[in-house]
Amino acid sequence: MFINTLPIIFAFTHLLNPIEAGIFLSSIFLLVYYNAPAVEKNWIQPKFKNTYFFLRAMWMGEASLMYAFWPFFVFANVALFYVDYRVMNVTYTIASWKTIHIMLFLPIIWWTTSVWRCSKHTGKRLFNGAARTITIYMFLEYGLRFIISTKFPNTFFDCRLLIMEIGDCL
Repeated sequence: MFINTLPIIFAFTHLLNPIEAGIFLSSIFLLVYYNAPAVEKNWIQPKFKNTYFFLRAMWMGEASLMYAFWPFFVFANVALFYVDYRVMNVTYTIASWKTIHIMLFLPIIWWTTSVWRCSKHTGKRLFNGAARTITIYMFLEYGLRFIISTKFPNTFFDCRLLIMEIGDCL
């Protein structure tokens, strides 16, 4: 997260500088951390028969935060990194890049909901607040990616080689 977007925003725009971004992201963490619910101390992870019941338990907030947070966090970041890698090697166009983001958007909403519901099932309140904050950061990442693709496409995409979709780079 923020591997390619923040450097582009800092280097090629005047939208944010690193100090403002640090203050903004830190204040979001502090706000979420202090409003996070208390951790349930005696909670025990139930057993699940199959994947369906496991996914249902995550959606309903009956699973451990570790199981609700980490698998999709890793998957989403690997997918975003791979898409950015393909764009930098000029094998994906702007339309392909946006399509992947649209395909990931609904799973990100599901992930956010399950993390917020399962956040009380962790060992420390810090993990609770950090997981919730990172889900908000994912939406901020998506916002920055939308700004880059619409307002500053020449900073990330090689528009000279995208002859078929030159209209996206104007």
